Amino acid sequence: MPQTTRGVNSPAVIALIWIILIIILLSVYFITTPSSYSKMDALLIWILSCISLLYLSTKDQICFNKKDKIFAILAGTGVCIFSFLNIPLGLGNPPYSIGEFSILLSGAGIILFGIAGYKKLILPVLFPLIAVLGFEGYEIFLRNQDWLIGPLIPPTVMLSSGIMNIAGLNPTVSGNTISYLSVSGETINLAIVYDCTGIWSLGTFTVASLIVLSTFPESINLRSVCFVSIGYIGTYAANIGRIFLISLSGYIYGPVGVIEQVHVHIGWVLFTIWMIIFWYIYFKHFIDLKFLNKISIE
Repeated sequence: MPQTTRGVNSPAVIALIWIILIIILLSVYFITTPSSYSKMDALLIWILSCISLLYLSTKDQICFNKKDKIFAILAGTGVCIFSFLNIPLGLGNPPYSIGEFSILLSGAGIILFGIAGYKKLILPVLFPLIAVLGFEGYEIFLRNQDWLIGPLIPPTVMLSSGIMNIAGLNPTVSGNTISYLSVSGETINLAIVYDCTGIWSLGTFTVASLIVLSTFPESINLRSVCFVSIGYIGTYAANIGRIFLISLSGYIYGPVGVIEQVHVHIGWVLFTIWMIIFWYIYFKHFIDLKFLNKISIE
């Protein structure tokens, strides 16, 4: 039966405690490890997971019975153990990364909300786990299915070289390679491979969309679906912008040094900015955020 609990044991308070712990643990992880595209992807997923958790914590809860509590605790423990087996099983990539850490945190969340007994709060902490496993399966699939990614390479090359032409870089295209001269006269060759097509950004955007739409089903209508569709176009455009900025850095500074650093960092910077802008607009115009006023200790 649906139940409403008040005080420090209320779902809203427990959710806030969990979110504070997540902020602390992820902050420590981000400070002590090098920045990467996958870390920013994971951060965006965790942010949406926490928003989903806050929202669901304001709803009437369906509580676990004793048997279900034990099952949830055992399942969460299994997920935590799996986080350390993910790489040995060949699913993750060494060293221990944000993917494995996210699995560990998801397992801990399942244990916490299993002990608390709130069914609805299990789903949001599952999102990062589902995202990591989904991406790992996605990567295995894509690396063995060139036919799926291949069609994205020609338009990526065409659009990128077109923008470079407009900017005066005068590129030449041979297959999937874009060549041009830097200011100092050095030749720069940019090979557009499947990682450059924006396929991972599109995957992350898809996961984010599923999290938001499953948490706020009342926001789903023709207008919001069209807006999310535009989001896919914007995500792909952000990737084209990434390629252009990489090429521009090479044009100005040459084929080594700065271009390598831009290649490493500009992708997650642009994608993060895009995701913040897009989901801010979505939450502002399609979702009523008044539920935040309900989160309090009574």
